[in-house]
Amino acid sequence: MNCSLRHSEPPARSSIKVLKQRVEGATINPPVEDSLAIEDPLEIVLRYRRGELEVEKKLLVTMRTPGADSCLIHGLLYSEGIINSSSDILNLSYEGDGQAAPTRAFVTLAREELMAESVGKRHWAANASCGVCGTNAIENLALAPHLKLTDEAKVSVQLIHALPNLMRSKQATFDRTGGLHAAAIFTSRGELLASHEDIGRHNALDKVIGELLCQQRLDQEPLVLAVSGRMSYEIIQKALMARLSIVAGVGAPSSLAVSMAADFNLTLIGFVRDNSYNIYSCPKRLI
Repeated sequence: MNCSLRHSEPPARSSIKVLKQRVEGATINPPVEDSLAIEDPLEIVLRYRRGELEVEKKLLVTMRTPGADSCLIHGLLYSEGIINSSSDILNLSYEGDGQAAPTRAFVTLAREELMAESVGKRHWAANASCGVCGTNAIENLALAPHLKLTDEAKVSVQLIHALPNLMRSKQATFDRTGGLHAAAIFTSRGELLASHEDIGRHNALDKVIGELLCQQRLDQEPLVLAVSGRMSYEIIQKALMARLSIVAGVGAPSSLAVSMAADFNLTLIGFVRDNSYNIYSCPKRLI
């Protein structure tokens, strides 16, 4: 299935009147126009055939910034192991109110077997800051050994230094709101393949993964992920599922993220800013 962006994307920001005041100000200034990043719910419903019956299963409600919803859905289902390729989705339709962002997405799966065990292992209610809050057992956080990376990717330190600015140049909504995370995927040569913003860091990552999944560019060559915020379990888990060899962020990693990166041979780099960075695992990929 083609998961290209919709022809008429809903806005990712809204306008509001605010009072801006400085501490030393003695009078109240008149209201001025400001922009807010939009946070809207999207319910994802899976459809599949069981014999002669068409079954529907509500998967989750996620809080996201509207736009690139198809990429978000493809990336989410792929990183959770529900689909293996874009062809596993036969149809994707939306339900909503007029020109506003859709509130429900119906995903028709190619076959019942795609309802992997992972669907039953979560309560599947997601907010904008947590991608794994629905997990209901510690054992479900374990990753399969086959996800360990074996590529011999090499990237220049100059590229690592350049990643934040390259990603930042695509954050148009952040420029107006200051309230969105970003994720971007590059080749090891520095070619930008996909970049997305969202109020949730895991949503932004799902969007870039979903875009490349539909372009059949995942696992074709070593790829580099740049993220704008902190790097925790969910970021490393999704990166490994998408076979992203190098993860670089402007923020800090968590202890579990560092441990996972080392165990699965992923190069993890944090605090990429001000012409410096910290390498937490697998420095062999940097030249």
